[in-house]
Amino acid sequence: MKEFNANLRIKQLREALKITRDDFCLKLGFKSSQIGNIENNKQQTPAWILEKIAEEYPEYGYWLATGKEIPEVGQISPMTESTRQNLLKAG
Repeated sequence: MKEFNANLRIKQLREALKITRDDFCLKLGFKSSQIGNIENNKQQTPAWILEKIAEEYPEYGYWLATGKEIPEVGQISPMTESTRQNLLKAG
C-alpha cells in the first residue's frame, strides 16, 4: 500500500545501518513498540518521527519522505550509500 511506503523506508534504513530496533529507538528517543508498529504496518509514520530521523540522518531525509533521491545535493538512500561504500572499498 502506498500509505505505508515511509514505513518500509524506515525499516530499510534501520537495516542498512545494521542496528537493532531497540538501538535505533534508543538513539532517536522513540519507544521500540512504536517503531515496531510502524515497521509492521500497524500504523502510519507520523511526520514528527520522519523529522526526528531526518535530524539524525539528514542525508536520508528527502528519501525517507518521498522515496526519491537528489544525489547532487547529498540527498540519497541507504542503498546508494552502501553502493558508494562498496565502490570505495573495491577501488
